[in-house]
Amino acid sequence: MQRRFTRRRTLVIASVTVALSIGIVFASVPYLPHPPAPHGTLKFPVTRTVIGGNQTHPGFFALSLPGVLNNESFALVVTVTGGGADFCVLQPPTYDNWVSSYSTTPNPGGTFPSSSCIPQIQMGIVQTVLSFQPPTSGTYDVATLNTNPQSLNVTFSPSY
Repeated sequence: MQRRFTRRRTLVIASVTVALSIGIVFASVPYLPHPPAPHGTLKFPVTRTVIGGNQTHPGFFALSLPGVLNNESFALVVTVTGGGADFCVLQPPTYDNWVSSYSTTPNPGGTFPSSSCIPQIQMGIVQTVLSFQPPTSGTYDVATLNTNPQSLNVTFSPSY
């Protein structure tokens, strides 16, 4: 009879111990470190040809990124074939104003507004992950400047 009581008591204690252990694990899950928040990126690759130019009159193209959130980092892979290029992320009004003055000023090309870049312009990139966290939500342009005399192809790809 004593043996039965001891066995039953052991089973009860083991069951309570297992139940408490499982409860502690589930209760501690919210306190575990979480993976970094996902960032925004492109949904599919985009390839464009950027005509050749020079330092004062570069070839240019801008990829528009609508709906970028200010509390979310944004990243994309940029690959250049046929040379190197300079990249700048900036808001469309700044880029559009530069493009407008580019062809209407007596000195075509004007000065590119590199001080408005988020991040700052990167020189001679062949392949990189371009990431930024915008100060405000909205549309952003990834401007590509080609100061090489030959045309080049630029592929913007999702960053995972």
